[in-house]
Amino acid sequence: MIKLPSLRKKEEFPDQFFALDLGGKIFKVFVLDYSGGSVSPLGSRKIPRTDTAEEDLKEAVEELKHDFPEAKPLAVVGVSGPHTLAFTTVVRSSTDRDVEELAVHARGAALEDAQKELREGLGDPKLSVTEIEAEILEVKEVDKLEVYIFSSFADGSYLGQLANLVKNAGLSLWGFSSLPFNLVSKLSEDEELNALIFDIGGSKTEISLAFGGQLMDTKSFFWDFKENGNPTAFLDLWLNAVSSALSAFEGVETFPPKIFLTGGAAAFSGLLEVLSSYPWSKDHPFEVAPEVVTLEEEKLPLSLGQVAKRVKEEGSDE
Repeated sequence: MIKLPSLRKKEEFPDQFFALDLGGKIFKVFVLDYSGGSVSPLGSRKIPRTDTAEEDLKEAVEELKHDFPEAKPLAVVGVSGPHTLAFTTVVRSSTDRDVEELAVHARGAALEDAQKELREGLGDPKLSVTEIEAEILEVKEVDKLEVYIFSSFADGSYLGQLANLVKNAGLSLWGFSSLPFNLVSKLSEDEELNALIFDIGGSKTEISLAFGGQLMDTKSFFWDFKENGNPTAFLDLWLNAVSSALSAFEGVETFPPKIFLTGGAAAFSGLLEVLSSYPWSKDHPFEVAPEVVTLEEEKLPLSLGQVAKRVKEEGSDE
């Protein structure tokens, strides 16, 4: 994996650090340890998003600092959902072109696409969109040069809100990273992932498409999961929104035969059953009914340990 310059960090990444997921109804804070080539959680806290959430987050961080004094107060913050986008662009050109030159051109085009989609999705034509990550994942050279570039983006004001939460909690912000990208990376450690991932949170749903171990694209929508008098009708409406999100993926000839579920609302009553029985091939290109598998809820935020892995591998290559 070749990193683009925008992700290079001069300071050495610590073995023990904080990983935060602050995008849902529950704030999640972890202390992770990366040593010996693997990531393990040392401690964690969950904080409901209430009127006192900011102070509760600060208190939780102080407790974790006390419990794990060797952990550097450096935070990697995972981002996902409707305020963000993450996708892989494939650039094809003649073999005499420079890879870095192609990457710069692709990043500019990706930013324009992200601005258009986020501005339309959030209803703000003047929305400021920030590039979070840009990495050259793979370079293939046969008859033509093929460069696979991953990019992630977010609403700039949304990132500002998250940065303030981190600062007020007494942590230094190392940077932001796409949660679905890290989860795909984690799930592809043993075998290249070909799957859809439904991150079903209490207030939003994000669908990620992975082929060949790479995150190809994400689509998100706001949806407030809560108990109501007619759960069947509620889930039918949610499935309509899911179907619309699947239709928004461009250029997909066949969707993969597996769906992973993650997120706090993945355990919503009846949800697994309706997903398992839904006629996916009726409106979308599924060759077979996809297998629906539930991941452990903490699998997604814990995948932020992949950031340490990539940064340390990059450092060892230099």
